[in-house]
Amino acid sequence: MTASAALGFHESPVPARICIATGRALYVGPGLDLAAHMNIATTLAVALGKPFELRTWSMHKRWSAWRQSAVSLIASQTLHHLRSSGPMAFLYFDPLTDRRKLPDESRLCRGVTLLRASANRIGVGEAFAAFGLAALPPGDARIARVARAIEHDPDAFACVGDAAAAAFLSPSRFRTRFDAEVGMPFRRYRLWRRMAVVMRALHAGCSLTDAAMSAGFASSAHLSSAFRRIFGLAPSEIVALGARIDLSEDVGPLSA
Repeated sequence: MTASAALGFHESPVPARICIATGRALYVGPGLDLAAHMNIATTLAVALGKPFELRTWSMHKRWSAWRQSAVSLIASQTLHHLRSSGPMAFLYFDPLTDRRKLPDESRLCRGVTLLRASANRIGVGEAFAAFGLAALPPGDARIARVARAIEHDPDAFACVGDAAAAAFLSPSRFRTRFDAEVGMPFRRYRLWRRMAVVMRALHAGCSLTDAAMSAGFASSAHLSSAFRRIFGLAPSEIVALGARIDLSEDVGPLSA
């Protein structure tokens, strides 16, 4: 048994890559035996080979039936369980600038075809463009400024009141505006962007402990717990797999 198989990853002709761009991210690589988890960013799951299976937790507090799919849009903050036995791609939307709905069917088919043909080399921008997913300007510059500042300083705005003050809003007004602009509570978005800080630290050669500290987590165990809740696996599994982290499209933490 290979190391990747022992970790629950399936053999794949697509090497594992994690591409980070400001606000967006892309995973391409082996299929993942993921635990049930609740994503923060809206995620487009694409089978690069065999269809995957997906089920979601309903408002009636029960799991839906498993369904097979070649592509699925998983809305932000959706508890779901995904199983795949072939290579996959996951496109993670920028909650601040990406519209959170699927393109039309013809564009969807073209996107899947292009992604399958170029999975070993495609970047974040190309992957989103393949599906016609263009970023939109933030509607509120005050909210965008606070959101982007988190990437510059992951410990910033531990108190919502500090974030509200930076946006020149009252805490209650800030919460309302942030939810409307980003589609999730401020603390959830802050956690999402801290994960990008972790990836940058790992790319720089940091250990998981140092990466956790750099992103404001109390320990590597704290990071591992949060990472598993969001992605369905531990960051140590990504490291053990040897996933390549690509920052070539990460235009900087302070862009807005």
